[in-house]
Amino acid sequence: MIGVLCTSYPRSLDDHAGSFVRTRVRALVAAGEVLEVIAAGAGSGGSEPNLRVFRVPTMGAAEIFYAGGAPEALESGSLRQRVRAWLEAAQFTARMMALAAQRAAGWSAVESHWLVPSALVACVVAPHLHHRAHAHGGDVFLLARVPGGASLARFLCHSGVELVFASADLRDRFARLCGSNPEALGARTCVQPAPHDSWLFRPRPSAERHDLRRQLGLDGFAVLAAGRLVPIKGFDVLVRAVGHLPARARPILTIVGAGPEEPRLRRLAAACAVDLRLPGLLSPAVLAEWMAAADLFVHPCRPLPNGRSEGAPVVVREALAAGLSAIASSVGGLPELAGHQRLSLVAPEDPFALAAKIASAMA
Repeated sequence: MIGVLCTSYPRSLDDHAGSFVRTRVRALVAAGEVLEVIAAGAGSGGSEPNLRVFRVPTMGAAEIFYAGGAPEALESGSLRQRVRAWLEAAQFTARMMALAAQRAAGWSAVESHWLVPSALVACVVAPHLHHRAHAHGGDVFLLARVPGGASLARFLCHSGVELVFASADLRDRFARLCGSNPEALGARTCVQPAPHDSWLFRPRPSAERHDLRRQLGLDGFAVLAAGRLVPIKGFDVLVRAVGHLPARARPILTIVGAGPEEPRLRRLAAACAVDLRLPGLLSPAVLAEWMAAADLFVHPCRPLPNGRSEGAPVVVREALAAGLSAIASSVGGLPELAGHQRLSLVAPEDPFALAAKIASAMA
């Protein structure tokens, strides 16, 4: 039996949060493995054949791994809000560790998603087991920001963990944090993007695409973006870019997701006379339908002043797998996709350059 430790994991069939972890879990089950998943979130968990999900009991910490995301909760807002988020995160970690310690006796191996706290918990409660730890982006940044983060990174390496990085850029960031090559410290490493559901995210026949466009009310050129509505995603840059296009040629802009930036994006779209649609959080299946109906996908992410950037956003590869042309910022692990014929890269934080790319795609 394999134990899987993670923070966000879908709380229902329609939940997109942590869906790539569920895709990985289901691939292991399909290969004949039996799994137990320990994850944040309310509820009693759930079960499928050869898969059981345990939810960590919390007072409120689970929500920081959903909604706007843990890095934002831990570093934004008032001092009181940040202190509360850190206390809740510490409480969650302690409870995850206690539950994992109870279950680990029945495991033959362990996988973790996000180095903080999942991989560190796995190293403490199951040091004797083969451990495959997946780093997705924000976790490496968070590890670099916590007190003693470099020591914790080296502790992971000394445990003999197999580190799976979503991009080569992320592996390089982790090595700089360690101050040495992770392999020299005892770890094994590889670069492997997080998986996506290839059945959902696939090209659709033109008749199905036509029907979806009609159902979704897309009667013109449709630009799609998706992700948490938080500053790192750069959706404000996308709204401004669309606003820079000639008024008669502006596309319909749909941004799928939820988060604290929603009111600001609505105000900005009104000021720029952009037809912005915000359908909120959607299930992976419905997001795949939006991708089938859209004409262009844009991921305008930006590096933040504190140095954080995206790891290797799964949503970009989902869009490409769905047959969409895509434009993405040249940051984090995204330049590693530069060879894809339907992907164009653009400098971040430049709405004029992004507008030019969108106009070119429309032409």
